[in-house]
Amino acid sequence: MHFLSKSQMLEFVRERLDLFDAAEKTNPFAGGAWTLHFLEQVAEESWTFTIPEYLVGGESLMLLYSDVKSPYRRSAVANYYTSLYSPLISSLESPEERAVAITKLVQQLLKLRPRCSYIDLSPLSDSTETASLQQSISALGWYTKKYECFGNWYLPCANMSFDEYIKGRSSKLLNTWTRKRKKFEQTASSGTRLEIVVDPAKVASAMDAYDAIYAKSWKKPEPYRDFVRNWALVCAQKGWLRLGLAWLGDTPVAAQFWFTMHSRAFIFKLAYDEEHAKLSAGTVLSAHMLKYALDEDRVVEIDYLTGDDTYKTAYMTNRRQRVGLIACDPWTPRGLLVSAKELAGEITKPWRLRLRAHRGAGTSTASPRIHDGERDG
Repeated sequence: MHFLSKSQMLEFVRERLDLFDAAEKTNPFAGGAWTLHFLEQVAEESWTFTIPEYLVGGESLMLLYSDVKSPYRRSAVANYYTSLYSPLISSLESPEERAVAITKLVQQLLKLRPRCSYIDLSPLSDSTETASLQQSISALGWYTKKYECFGNWYLPCANMSFDEYIKGRSSKLLNTWTRKRKKFEQTASSGTRLEIVVDPAKVASAMDAYDAIYAKSWKKPEPYRDFVRNWALVCAQKGWLRLGLAWLGDTPVAAQFWFTMHSRAFIFKLAYDEEHAKLSAGTVLSAHMLKYALDEDRVVEIDYLTGDDTYKTAYMTNRRQRVGLIACDPWTPRGLLVSAKELAGEITKPWRLRLRAHRGAGTSTASPRIHDGERDG
């Protein structure tokens, strides 16, 4: 078991980059590049990192932290920028070995002194490995509860061209793209154009354009001012960056920050200038980015990452559920209090759902559609 400060944690990860880079193949948010970036940009000096380690048959780790304000609580090293947390960073490959490793890590964690009262891990994949994690914690007498976080929309697309993709989507989407592309190009007198930035030397100016668009969009300011900009530079240096920009003359009007690694494209940030919403630059740029991912990068999957925004159903074909896991030690006062609150919530859930349905009766809901005001991101 390791108990590390922020600086020690950074060194700990740097010493194990091969291990983290192997994990990156299935989860970009578990890789060395993302983990170091997250620690540098988000982690606070007051955090203490708790790292259970299991070394039989290979190296296995779990990344957790506690804050000075709540030392009894352990949380995933993740936040709203992280679309998937991997509770197991391991060189072990077989499901059986990984299940054993999870059990060993949990046993270490739950034997901590002073005792840990409360653990919150999210967002997790709703998978057999998460089920194994929950079972391992429950087996030691802790109260556990799995909860829903958000949907993750994605497109399996191995060997799929953009033309084949279009044929598989609704005629409504194709007609929308055709109409909006024509409208966008008819503004050629103002110099409309699209570009995809991949060169590290162009990141600073491209991110200036991105920031200008973001400031004129509907989105709230980033809580960590340099997080997105610096991640763009990291991605460019590693050949992952796909930063799409739509221009009206010298004015940037829409941006899409994608990054592509291990043959998978991840749609990280989207924004457009609301002043130019009628230009539909965001929708036109979406088609341009999809074509690049399918025809140039030849990716096997496109991942919309976080959220169930209705427009994603027009572009993607599949949905995964991301979940969280709460675990409480009922033999500690805080753990007993939290588990009692969670259990009470479960008992009253059917009543609360009926009440919500009753209050919402008669409310109409518009069907999902693509339109000029679609908020891409």
